[in-house]
Amino acid sequence: MRNIIAENTEQMFILVITDKRIRILIAAETLINQSGLEAVSIHRVAKQAKVATGTIYLYFKDKDELMAELHDRNLRLFAEAFLSGVENAQSLQERHRRLWLNALHYHQENVNVQRLWVHLETLPKNAHHKALIQELFEPVKLFFRSGVEQGCFKPLPSEMLYALAFGQILEICRFSYLREVKFTKQDMDAALLASWDAITVHP
Repeated sequence: MRNIIAENTEQMFILVITDKRIRILIAAETLINQSGLEAVSIHRVAKQAKVATGTIYLYFKDKDELMAELHDRNLRLFAEAFLSGVENAQSLQERHRRLWLNALHYHQENVNVQRLWVHLETLPKNAHHKALIQELFEPVKLFFRSGVEQGCFKPLPSEMLYALAFGQILEICRFSYLREVKFTKQDMDAALLASWDAITVHP
């Protein structure tokens, strides 16, 4: 019964979106969350989006192009939320805290994204996709580079520092949501400190 209510709610939400391109993308996202990437077809996306199958081809050449744009859209949404309120004038630790909390809140408020990313990460990475990642997350790379240059962060590649600092957040949210594990504020504060300790140089 709960699944039926959830599906009806998602369909009503899709119908109120007037931008058909966005409606199609959200419909594809919904189907991936429900059935996985392989089960998604242009026909099923059209049915979910309440548009004619031919309408999708006005916006996307094929399923691959649709999936690529969906991946790009989710990267942009995450990057915007992740970098919100982060300023170069802030100390390294304050910027780290803001990034960590931003990522935590994003994953807590977008639980379906956790499943979606598992599927989207299996897609081939083309030159455009790689360039977009570099563009969107350049401020994060500069943040880590600055920390290394100041002798505050461990002299590791930015990708490894990112994994050490923020890679555990998704797993924390997965445990909380999928296994209904309740973490206290003290638990989360300790996890934030552990993230900072993981990337900083200790005497």
